[in-house]
Amino acid sequence: MTTSKSPGQSPAKRKTEGRGVELVLWPTSLFFAGLFALFVAERMVTQEGLQRGLDGFALLLLLGSVVGFGSRRSIAQDPAERRAQGLLLLSGLCSTFGVCLYLLFAAKTSSITQGLHDALGKNQDKVSSLVAVAWPALLLLGAIPIAFIQQALLSMTDGQGRAEAIEPHRIRYSTQSGLSLALVVVLVGAVNYVASERNVKFDYARFRSTKPSETTRKIIQNLSKPIRATLFFPTGNEVREQIQPYFDELAAQSERFKYEVIDQVMEPSRARELAATGNGLVVISVVDDKGVSTQRETVNLGLTPELAHSGIATLDSQVQKKLLMLSRTGRVAYFTSGHGERPFDSGSLDLQKDDLRAPVGFLRSMILNLGHEVRQLNIGNGLATKVPTDAAMVLIAGPTEHFLPEEAAAIKQYLAEGGHVFLMFDGASELAANDLSDVLKSVGVKFHPQILCHDEVYAIRTHKDADKANIVSSSFSSHVSVTTLSQNSGRAGVILPKSGWFERDPAAPAGMQLDFPLRSMPKTYADANNNFTFDPSEKQQIFEVAAVVQKTLDGGKDKAKRELRLAMVGTVDAVSDLGLYNRANAALAQDTVKWLMNDEAFVGDTVQETDLPIMHTKDQDKLWFYSTIIAAPLLVLLVGFLYLRWVRRRRAA
Repeated sequence: MTTSKSPGQSPAKRKTEGRGVELVLWPTSLFFAGLFALFVAERMVTQEGLQRGLDGFALLLLLGSVVGFGSRRSIAQDPAERRAQGLLLLSGLCSTFGVCLYLLFAAKTSSITQGLHDALGKNQDKVSSLVAVAWPALLLLGAIPIAFIQQALLSMTDGQGRAEAIEPHRIRYSTQSGLSLALVVVLVGAVNYVASERNVKFDYARFRSTKPSETTRKIIQNLSKPIRATLFFPTGNEVREQIQPYFDELAAQSERFKYEVIDQVMEPSRARELAATGNGLVVISVVDDKGVSTQRETVNLGLTPELAHSGIATLDSQVQKKLLMLSRTGRVAYFTSGHGERPFDSGSLDLQKDDLRAPVGFLRSMILNLGHEVRQLNIGNGLATKVPTDAAMVLIAGPTEHFLPEEAAAIKQYLAEGGHVFLMFDGASELAANDLSDVLKSVGVKFHPQILCHDEVYAIRTHKDADKANIVSSSFSSHVSVTTLSQNSGRAGVILPKSGWFERDPAAPAGMQLDFPLRSMPKTYADANNNFTFDPSEKQQIFEVAAVVQKTLDGGKDKAKRELRLAMVGTVDAVSDLGLYNRANAALAQDTVKWLMNDEAFVGDTVQETDLPIMHTKDQDKLWFYSTIIAAPLLVLLVGFLYLRWVRRRRAA
């Protein structure tokens, strides 16, 4: 009796009756070679021309793989093979479309990309965010199923690239597994992307303590006079228990710092002496040889965790400020005025204005918080004759009008006698630069009031071509004035709107130590005609956008040695209220002021226990990247491959 062949016959029977199918690997090989070329272009190549060439080559390889999948499907005789090649074709098209999206919208150096961004206008950010999520999702939704399907096909061959028949159910299961894994990866990636874009922090603890930052420790270690902190809290108070470890650590740094805990109700006389009207206060005071407080500053925390929560979050910064105020008395910082300098307060900022002149109120507050007095200096109080003798530092914040020759001479003389000056140019103004040229010549520096631009690396503010003048730099030297920035190199970018640039004067006087702590990124150009477009006649290079000069001066037999210190930045907007919103700019301003005031031992951030960052070196970052992006996926694929081989051998046995 004969039986007819049924559609549901077993794969084994189909193998014996099939005519055989020849499997080829070149389309899949082209596909993954294209992905590897794209990775090399975007992650390892820095030269723009080579990068764009590799991007094009990668796209050609991907398109070649798609053509290969399509041709194999068209000539396939076996329905199962045709279905498998169709799935490979769809997956290849999906990944290739994702790569095209990346090259069109996300590649930063493509002229086509810049044209699309300009065409999108205000919708640029929305589209860029959508593409940032879409292109890797499409890439993974195509690449992972291709790897799974191809592995399933290889497992059906006889070792010579031929299979007697294609098993449809294995192709189906492999496709489903690949899609499932891809969807999981896409979901995790999307969640992480959204989380990074919406940086919302939740504090589930009822109350958190803090620890002294490294800067506060340095201040305690360098105290020139005895300091005592008096904590007014009752016994058993929860806030007291939380802050005592903080002061324990401070007291361990120096014998010049001590603290005590007093209940204001139990010791009213001590409370009156320190002007403490109740508990919940921390009074920090300077004490004389008899233990009597001569100067004091107060920090108000509160008695309950709810009231003290905000105070604890800023305890270290408050204590640091009070310590500096007590230990740095009599140090005056003068801001020059009368030459079109930036004011301290000009009301609200209109960020869409091209001619924005942001005030320097935050810089003034920063100097006050560092324990210095701030005054104004103009022709009416001595600038035309001599800088006041109590001037610890003179700040010139973006002048746009003429300096009198007598004023420039006074500043030059102040520097020559060991003065400290922070000179912040308005990059678009030539008047002040010309008037102060003798001052710069005396220290061996030239300033060029030509606005620097960059076509690729800049901060977007108005979505106009003028934004190209908002250059960004993360290239720092090892000078003390950029200590915090250099420690976070690669993570911190300083924004320098409308900046001019500096260079060394060949006729620099002997003994001047000149350093350029901040440089522009490559391909920055000096926009001589102010059209925000690079022209062949314009200079394109790495520019020095900040400069520092110092020289030790011999005070003679009866005078101590003094040190001339001059810090310059090519744009006042870098340290204006607009610029200091950026944390890197704030670090630049703070460390520069500390260096100028001879407080370089205290450079660094004020860091709380609640927001301690995880810091890595560049080498550690590279290791982490390659381990997670390359090594880990390869390990997973290797384990999966070995497992499938083991299963296949077991079945064969």
